[in-house]
Amino acid sequence: MNRQKASPRRILRRSAAADQKRALAKAILQLPADLRDVFLLHRMAGLSFEEIGQQLGIERTVVQAYLAEALARIVRAAPPSET
Repeated sequence: MNRQKASPRRILRRSAAADQKRALAKAILQLPADLRDVFLLHRMAGLSFEEIGQQLGIERTVVQAYLAEALARIVRAAPPSET
């Protein structure tokens, strides 16, 4: 069995990472549907601006604006990182 030695620091890092993931998921879920759709299609599905525009029936420039707004809202909702 190849287990890493547990340490308080490692446990805290894992806990902080889990908290950050939950905060990100919450921020994404709180986005308006149009912004959330663009964000997920671009960042999670890897679609291009053109592909997203075609799929959603919106212009490429609108896709870019929606993505920028989604990212700005997610950043504002994110808790400050501990460094």
